[in-house]
Amino acid sequence: MAASRVKELLDELASVLAEMGALDESGAAEEAGEMVDGTPAPRSALDDAETRQARYDELLAKADRLRAAIAKAEATDARKAELSKVLTRSAPAAEIPAAKARIYPVAFRGTLRAFDDHETAYRCGQWLKAAHGDAEARRWCRDAGIETRDMGENVNSLGGVTVFDQFENQLIRLVEKYGVAANIAQKITMTTDTVLAPRRLTGVSASWIGENTTIPTSDPTATMVQLVAKKLAVATRVSNELLADSAMVADWLASEFSLAMAKAQDDAVFLGDGTSTYGGIRGLAQITDGTHAASVATAASGNTTVAALDIDDFLAAMGKLPRYAIGTSAWYMHPAVYHNAVQRMMLSSGTAGSGTIGALAGGNTAANLAQSTPTTFLGLPVVWVLSMNSAPTTGQTYAYVGDVSLASIMGIKAGGVSISSSDERYFEYDQRAYRSCLRMDYVVHSAGDATTAGPVIACKLA
Repeated sequence: MAASRVKELLDELASVLAEMGALDESGAAEEAGEMVDGTPAPRSALDDAETRQARYDELLAKADRLRAAIAKAEATDARKAELSKVLTRSAPAAEIPAAKARIYPVAFRGTLRAFDDHETAYRCGQWLKAAHGDAEARRWCRDAGIETRDMGENVNSLGGVTVFDQFENQLIRLVEKYGVAANIAQKITMTTDTVLAPRRLTGVSASWIGENTTIPTSDPTATMVQLVAKKLAVATRVSNELLADSAMVADWLASEFSLAMAKAQDDAVFLGDGTSTYGGIRGLAQITDGTHAASVATAASGNTTVAALDIDDFLAAMGKLPRYAIGTSAWYMHPAVYHNAVQRMMLSSGTAGSGTIGALAGGNTAANLAQSTPTTFLGLPVVWVLSMNSAPTTGQTYAYVGDVSLASIMGIKAGGVSISSSDERYFEYDQRAYRSCLRMDYVVHSAGDATTAGPVIACKLA
């Protein structure tokens, strides 16, 4: 109705302007002493000039009133539209009539695994749907102020879309929360596929000198550590029924993708042997390849199982650890190793010569066993690594101790996580495929050698 009112005012203004134009043309001719058709003007026509001027002034005043009325009507329309947008900004997009779709958005009230609040999960879920073809979700994102400039009607032709900042940050945060590798390695951003990072080899030397003696000079030496970006990817299929709940799909994808990437990174860092299984990455496992003997602590003869380990085996590993690394070091082991070795010693009776800690001499009570044990061991934090061997046997690594950030470097390709989607591959299943990629590399640059231990010690069973 408001739009029709503006049109009526515009039509009326056009009529007034037309009449004013006719008066302008007539007045100009008669001022020259002629009629509009060029014939001499009678005296009576000249006498009416004052009347015409009065009419012109009247029309001019009316035009000004109409212009003000039009501006007011347009402002009212704009204000109504703005208020309507504010009213619906936080609401889900309008439901599509049932005749056109069989899936309806529903509120997600379950426990979130990946996001801290439902609002962020819902925003990311709406972005996911909008980025991959949902017109209603795209409108919601536009109204809510979420960036949509990279969204297209045909995502398949784009090959992927720029990740919504809140979603990308959530994925990266969860990778660091669920995984160990991303938290303990020295990290840099790779602006190109290949990056060279400097690594210190030797420093300068100090000398005792006498008076008036030349000071000897020495030069520090360094080498370069090369990082080559490798692609880590994860993909899954999502049913359209799940996509109907934008908060659920965002929380589910963020949680599952981050868990998968965190596990792959941990596998590469702690188990990587350079094969394609680990993206060609050689992780901490190389410490026991025979060329870094000084960085390996082997359990006493006969201690071929986790249950047979004693405190002397762990103390031997601590004894090998360089002092420059000990203040920032930690123990890394599978929870099963912790419970069957470390915790077992903490709860032992401490019989003389048993190789146990003896924290509970005199036997354990029910209250003792109900208490938790510290998360530190021999003064260092204990970090559980699910990627490590839960039941190592003869000659295998059961733990690491040291500062991993001093021994290795992790490069993450600039741009972070990318996400792509397709609704064609599994069209017959009424499913959409999602994939996420991260380009990175990990290099152990200081593993020690045959005579000098590195900042990480590998603990092996006998």
